[in-house]
Amino acid sequence: MTGQGQSAASGSSAWSSIFRHVRYENLVAGVSGGVLSNLALHPLDLVKIRFAVSDGLELRPKYKGILHCLTTIWKLDGLRGLYQGVTPNVWGAGLSWGLYFFLSHDPLHYKPIMGNKNSPYVTV
Repeated sequence: MTGQGQSAASGSSAWSSIFRHVRYENLVAGVSGGVLSNLALHPLDLVKIRFAVSDGLELRPKYKGILHCLTTIWKLDGLRGLYQGVTPNVWGAGLSWGLYFFLSHDPLHYKPIMGNKNSPYVTV
């Protein structure tokens, strides 16, 4: 029983030494940046998609430019029309940028020292 407790404690200290440089603030910054940038730029992404699927058929409205497309969508569907399909984009951007900042920000500033078991990282 003592051997199991010691191995669990040593496993716990190994994980804590690996993750001692990880900061959760980076995760929050990445998620909030991804979500806010997506919310700000989603109407332009919608315009891009509308232009891409505008293949000359009479079923789809014809747009003269970016502003004409935005005002047409606003007049027909309002604010809800400008943010059609925003939910999956916000989830994807928040998750990807949050994980990017969480997993890669601090390890970029540290590199392992070979042969030194007490201090696994050094500032570069």
